[in-house]
Amino acid sequence: MADGTFSSSFFREKSSLSSSLEVVSTNSSFTSAVWSTLIVRKEMVVAFCGVVPLIYGCLRAFRGKKSDEGKRTADGHSVHGPSTIENIYTDPGLIRKHSEVISVTTDKYKYPGVRIFYREHPKASVLPPKLPLLVFIHGLGGQLSQFRYLLEYFVHISHTLAIDLPGCGPDSEFSPQDWDAYTTSSLASVIATIVNGKLDEGQQVILIGHSMGCSLAVTLAARGGLLADKCVGLIAVCPKAIATEKEKKSLATAVAIPEVIFNVLRVCDRRGGASSKSVSRFVGSNASRQARKLQLRFNEQSRTPVWRRMVSGARLPTEEEWTTVKCPIYLLGAAEDKVTTTKEVDLIHSWFHPSNKTFSSDSGDSDSSSSESAPSEFKTSSEFRVVVKKCIIPSAGHGVMYESPQVLSGLIGEFISKHINEILSMGWQLSYLKEDKWLLKNLEKWTRTQSVSPRIAGFIADKPRGEFVESPFRAMKTLRQNDSNGHNPVEFVSKWPDVRDVIDISHEQPPYDPETFGSGIKYHKFPTVSKMPPTPDEVAGFIKLVDSIREARGYDKNSIIACHCHYGFNRTGFFVCSYLIQRLNFTVPKALQAFQDARSPGIKHPHFINELFERHCLGLERTPTY
Repeated sequence: MADGTFSSSFFREKSSLSSSLEVVSTNSSFTSAVWSTLIVRKEMVVAFCGVVPLIYGCLRAFRGKKSDEGKRTADGHSVHGPSTIENIYTDPGLIRKHSEVISVTTDKYKYPGVRIFYREHPKASVLPPKLPLLVFIHGLGGQLSQFRYLLEYFVHISHTLAIDLPGCGPDSEFSPQDWDAYTTSSLASVIATIVNGKLDEGQQVILIGHSMGCSLAVTLAARGGLLADKCVGLIAVCPKAIATEKEKKSLATAVAIPEVIFNVLRVCDRRGGASSKSVSRFVGSNASRQARKLQLRFNEQSRTPVWRRMVSGARLPTEEEWTTVKCPIYLLGAAEDKVTTTKEVDLIHSWFHPSNKTFSSDSGDSDSSSSESAPSEFKTSSEFRVVVKKCIIPSAGHGVMYESPQVLSGLIGEFISKHINEILSMGWQLSYLKEDKWLLKNLEKWTRTQSVSPRIAGFIADKPRGEFVESPFRAMKTLRQNDSNGHNPVEFVSKWPDVRDVIDISHEQPPYDPETFGSGIKYHKFPTVSKMPPTPDEVAGFIKLVDSIREARGYDKNSIIACHCHYGFNRTGFFVCSYLIQRLNFTVPKALQAFQDARSPGIKHPHFINELFERHCLGLERTPTY
């Protein structure tokens, strides 16, 4: 349920605290060690909460308040400040370019400064109409920048909207300050108002929430919710299922702590920066330095008074509410999440089990795909089956969005294209938009492309002096029979004497005659469809073909196979990288790097890269679809 600053995982931690503050220590995002130190001895309390840290905390709070005031215009509204150090550090160019701060008025409150990210699909005008709006909702203490990697991918899939809830992130204004303005229902109204302001008539939404954002998404999509009639998909990343009475009391106690003391403790908790316990509880044990730096920045930018109000007004959707969501639902957890553990995901998933009488579905066979209708037609929310899937991502914590973004993007992309509409697939869209490969502009592009790569090789370990392994591959673009620049079968044989076999993975007949290779090179046709990542069966067939070639032809270390599709980047890169991973013990990043080093810029299609990460994600736990 908690993001950014505080953690519900600490509901479960035990420490030797005094009875009056034990509840708080197990709830807030401060480590039990810090709290223990504060309370074990009176002298230690004074040391931590004495004059110096108190003044320091007050100055930091005052500076933050002045900073917020400085962002307001003469009429009291907040202005967007993309040039701030915080934004430059946290936000990529895509978010800075397409973000703005707007005023939002609901039935009860006016929120004068809410930052949103919005971008229409750049190819929407030439794709089937009414692409849905993907709405990203962050959680407690979070901000829209936590979705940075997902946004960079999904802006090429559909229209996208991400929202900094009032007072969250570096630019959204903390106004109004009424506690009731930050309850779950009030925040849901803010989201619905923004979403409805962006929707065209008949356009639908897919809600993608993280942590507390999942609760907001369910509140909006459940029966009677403000977006229930428009929601055609719900993706819940690290959702929280229930709060015990002890947890509720813990939160109430935490909210009661004086704000200035809270800020001092937060400073103490961040001691150590990216390696602090403040960061470590939100990311997995093997999180990258970049992920840790991002988490630290999100923690620093979370405002204590906003957290206090959101906690005070937080409400988790009930089992009944979850099971009244009548659209495809994807539950995603992270194996090392200490904040909302995988048990929370398991519990929610169990609510949808066919044996559960609380949940009744009249939607038919859950294994059938929504793409049974014409691909250009989007079903209405009332026409969707209730499909419920669950997946647990290994080696990641609560910050899974920036720890394992390729795997998460691949899983979400696969789900929405299969269970909502196949149009929401980058492969489908690229195939729909593709042109004749030999149009003049494409011929010019082919001509400029590197003809044949160096032998693909690389280090298989992360150590600077790890083992260097050479693969049996060169990657190349397809040859042309009479290419005047020398990329034709006759000249190819003389230019590349180490190549003994050519594997053509393009689907069409090649624009050259393989017979003109002569006896020096053997040609193998292995047809695949462009724009779509090769299937697992195709990859297995390719690897089997390569193994059989090397065995039958008596390959030595100097024998090479040249592999090509049309340009030799995406399908070729996918097959070659799959071989490096499955046969030569490369990791996915190392395989991608080896291919890119030999054939820059490497695999271009992000959905191919995501598929590689997802397919080779060891320990990925999938469960049957309900």
